[in-house]
Amino acid sequence: MTKFCPYCGKQLNPRSKFCPQCGKSRPERHDSAGSDRAIESPRARLARPAVDVASPSSAPDAARLNRTIERTATVERGGAARVDARPRTLSTSTRSNGAARVAGRRYVPPTHAIIGASEQAGFGLRYGAWMFDFLITLIAIMLFTFAVTAASRRSVVGSNSDLFMVAGLTLLLVVMNFVVLAGKGGQTAGMRILGIYIIRVDGAPFTLKEAALRHLVGYPLSMAACFLGFLWMLWDPQQQGWHDKLARTIVVMSK
Repeated sequence: MTKFCPYCGKQLNPRSKFCPQCGKSRPERHDSAGSDRAIESPRARLARPAVDVASPSSAPDAARLNRTIERTATVERGGAARVDARPRTLSTSTRSNGAARVAGRRYVPPTHAIIGASEQAGFGLRYGAWMFDFLITLIAIMLFTFAVTAASRRSVVGSNSDLFMVAGLTLLLVVMNFVVLAGKGGQTAGMRILGIYIIRVDGAPFTLKEAALRHLVGYPLSMAACFLGFLWMLWDPQQQGWHDKLARTIVVMSK
């Protein structure tokens, strides 16, 4: 039978005691099993199963392998449980509900709120419309003053009649802008420039009567306490000033 070196796999002479390639002595096995393993080829040893489960001598190795597999599975399950125990990301609906609750607790209302089917105008747009109306009124007063001065050929300061004439023309302009235009179309000249208009809270048409109440009575009331009535809309839930609450109106964007 052909013999091979158990260390390097070199084919050996049956009579040689040392390997001609690696120089190691061939081990002598006295038992039959050891002798068979010493003379088998490396290819045969590779083809032989690593663990023989059916063999009594390999039973402890098989049991140890099973215990190792069980411990590995237990560790993996514990790691998965720890991963699942981590805080999860909130869903979109949970975030939206939380944002809605936070928004409901805010003291100052948003700049643009939705009232019914209309988008409510914010403080900036309403202030801009009021400034346009104020500038239009100032320009009209200057024009009236120049016209009366040119007609009477004297200064309006030295004549009470000329002052009353300028004041009357200015009052007429204010009534036309804040009562007639607002009562007919729901917009003053400044509101028409910025595209906002006045509506009733209950949905009823905005009339001349509400326009006169809102502007001729409500505006002086809102100006009385250092313009506190106009600033009231900054923290009011419906962004209403005192003049809005008096006439039961809100200001919305144009459709």
